[in-house]
Amino acid sequence: MSRASCSLKWISTVAVCSLVLWLSACDNDDKAKTTASTAMASERLCPLGEAVESDGVRRLALIVGVGQYKHAPVPDLIGPPNDARRFFELLTGRNGYGFPTENVCMLLDEQATTAEFKRAFDMALVERARPGDLAVVFYAGHGSQRRDENDDESDGMDETFMLHDARTDNVRDLLDDEFNQMLARLHAKTRNITVVLDSCNSGSATRGDAGTFVARYFEPEGDTPATSETPKVLPGDGGAGWVPETMPGLVVLTAATDGTAALETGGHGIFTDALIQVLGQASGTALTFAQVARQVPPLVAARSYQTPYFHGDLNTPVFSNQGRTRPLGWDVVAVGPALTLSGPPLPGIGTGAELRIYDGAVRGEDTRDPGKAKATVIIEDMTGLNATARVAAASEGAPPPDIGDLAVLVRPADIYLKIRVRLRPSAEPGGLPSARADSLRRAVEANPEARGLVTLTEAAGDFELAIDASNRLLLRGPQNNVRDIYAQDSDVVNNLWQHARQRALLQLQGEGGADFTDNQTLQVQLVPALRQSPCAAGTWEQAPANSEQVIPMCHAWHVRVALSQDAPMPLLVGGVILSSDGNTYGFPADGRKVTLRPGEEVLFDNRLETFVGKPPLNVRDQLMVFGTQETNPVQWHLLTSTAASRAAGPPMTGLYRALDRYLQPGTRAAALADDVVEDSTWTLSTMRFRVEANRGVLQPAAGSTRPPAPREYTIAGFDIRPYLPDDSATELHRVLQLADQLARASVTDGYGYKQHDWNLATDQDNLQRGIDCSRAIWYLFTRAGLPYNRGNRYLSTEMMVGKDSPMAEAFEDCSGKSPQLGDIVVYRDDGRGDGHVVMVIDPEKRIAWGSHGWDGNGKALNVEPDTGIEYQLIKNKQDWERWDRATMTRKACWRYSAFGAETGRLFGQPGLRALENACDVRNHCGAL
Repeated sequence: MSRASCSLKWISTVAVCSLVLWLSACDNDDKAKTTASTAMASERLCPLGEAVESDGVRRLALIVGVGQYKHAPVPDLIGPPNDARRFFELLTGRNGYGFPTENVCMLLDEQATTAEFKRAFDMALVERARPGDLAVVFYAGHGSQRRDENDDESDGMDETFMLHDARTDNVRDLLDDEFNQMLARLHAKTRNITVVLDSCNSGSATRGDAGTFVARYFEPEGDTPATSETPKVLPGDGGAGWVPETMPGLVVLTAATDGTAALETGGHGIFTDALIQVLGQASGTALTFAQVARQVPPLVAARSYQTPYFHGDLNTPVFSNQGRTRPLGWDVVAVGPALTLSGPPLPGIGTGAELRIYDGAVRGEDTRDPGKAKATVIIEDMTGLNATARVAAASEGAPPPDIGDLAVLVRPADIYLKIRVRLRPSAEPGGLPSARADSLRRAVEANPEARGLVTLTEAAGDFELAIDASNRLLLRGPQNNVRDIYAQDSDVVNNLWQHARQRALLQLQGEGGADFTDNQTLQVQLVPALRQSPCAAGTWEQAPANSEQVIPMCHAWHVRVALSQDAPMPLLVGGVILSSDGNTYGFPADGRKVTLRPGEEVLFDNRLETFVGKPPLNVRDQLMVFGTQETNPVQWHLLTSTAASRAAGPPMTGLYRALDRYLQPGTRAAALADDVVEDSTWTLSTMRFRVEANRGVLQPAAGSTRPPAPREYTIAGFDIRPYLPDDSATELHRVLQLADQLARASVTDGYGYKQHDWNLATDQDNLQRGIDCSRAIWYLFTRAGLPYNRGNRYLSTEMMVGKDSPMAEAFEDCSGKSPQLGDIVVYRDDGRGDGHVVMVIDPEKRIAWGSHGWDGNGKALNVEPDTGIEYQLIKNKQDWERWDRATMTRKACWRYSAFGAETGRLFGQPGLRALENACDVRNHCGAL
């Protein structure tokens, strides 16, 4: 399947059922005292007696949180046990989903051994389930991978769970194929299953110890001998098409996919936080998984770059609960000059959090209608599960808050809105001199907007400031990618508080009451502009409304908004674009009022409402479109400005005033008592978009109606610039630039494919005769001025294989490792005696560089075939293990010695410098 490994392909093979796992297991340690105490804890947390029935069904759950690992090299995690306990509260607690505690088995840390997980799965779920019952499985902990043993995975890797004792005492990771078999046994009893996974099965380039995030991923499992418990070869998961055919009814919610990592911070999983926040809502109609799938991603995006994945029959009600009408919240337990609130731990609760007080008898959608609230309060102090709050705004004519009233979170605590920015210390490469760092600190402190939103530190941070090769400040995001390069230091402070403001905006949720539904009432699309720049390259593929849109680099685009035909009234519409470089753009840009009636749409296409897809690439930006009633206007374009400029604008009322206060942490508690809460319903829709270079280069030729052939190699019009290191003096930069020059010449039939002795007078003469794959690699390194081997002699593919190969004189062996940019991968067909060799360009998209003698696209697409030096595509195997046929297999991988050291440096990896002028016609679109 095409989805990246972090989506756990076995997840997509399980039907998304209603199933949550809480696992309790005994520690396999030899210590008798620990074993005895653990056994009691297991009995208490994992009751396995007769299940309790309610409303004619049994609600069963298995919840697992593994933060402590027996195998010393596996890093422990703080968050999974906390996430498991919070999910237990969501299912069983007051205002939760009605799961009897007798039906829920929870396994934490040392209780969650591999054997106990399997035992609990069978006893707590399979043996107790009947047709129509509800089963929920929740897992938080490390995920990993293992080499595919039955050839059912397109990338050559199976996905795994890591339980407490994984990789100790011959206990292997729990394989995706085996978990599929477990789910199949459960599915034979009931189809109503939900699997929730806050873990990941691929690595990610986070900043490690310099960041505030911890990835729930550990390196792939080695070839540990199989045990009697785990058969060496299991039936495969069958691919993406297996789910609806084999397990209809199954629903799977996962923390991350598309190569992003499942992250935790502050002892909580970011995905679990967002999930509980959304699942904690209640309305007059049952919440569906489809609504969850639309509401969770923006909350996750507010705090990390990971991309959640939702699969299965998403139109079904969450946990089959049709009668739940009261949301998770806190209760008013004492009144006076200050209110005392009490309740369970909820995401966003803390000092400065804003809550609405509703009558204790409130039900359904009224809890999402600000006009039905008694007051808005701000938490001033927190002690455990109790808080002191003061009324910031009272609803006109409403009775005062009373004991037993319900407090519902509206906007999170200040700590959730702030960002930490690491100033790279001067002792590290690219570090800031102390005087420059001190200057930045003073600038942040002097800025009233940044002071409350940004913390500069030399410790862990969400972002990091460093110096590039030109002594300019650059900002790296959580994924260690370059977000911005600053022309001058004075630009930094404003940009940082813009990043923090984006975090605040992304945590907003509409309050539509019975009138509107977020991500449904407003249908939003990004559409290409009629006129495009000559720099615009690639193919625009239109995404459905409210779905992620990929924008080819340098394409101009507009926002289009439609109001549902079912909307009960007209709405004023406007929004904000949150760019990953920190910039925020509000529209309508001129402050005009745009009113939509039900069934109408509008295209925001004024001059200041035309946007261009510029770098950084492959970073998800966000679009938020709001709809408010005509009596509650908001100047959306001013919310992208400073508080001072907003104060100079039109008078603020209702939602506008509340949002202004919300964007200034630390000021909400000082709001005037006679401030007015927003008193009418409003809604929003959010969608993601990202800019991509080389968009469409892997598609068939223009005008062709046929799909690409399995053996299509040439990639025409490929742009190498996104792969170039910021430091142009690096050896990798020189090699890639020369490779691109040769590929561009070949596309115009400059250099074809031919094996011949390199004996003509000049390189140009030899190139015109042609060049084969192994000669191309030799030419690339030697003509870039790099030593290829001791004598810089040419090597055939046969000579490139083996530990004694002369390649080892300048290259390091990377066999058994995942290929990376610049690696040389050698293929041989032992039966035919021929071979092929390429240089890796994009490991994930399976794009390589080299010379090839045959191109399969000519016959399939009815175009003239191209041969010679070219960017090439591996189509058959995602793991780079074979080339164009099953017998042409990988025999060697060589990594140039200098490349590894360069990529470890701050500017030795791909950055933004080569793309700075990519969309500038005056600078020839940044051509190399």
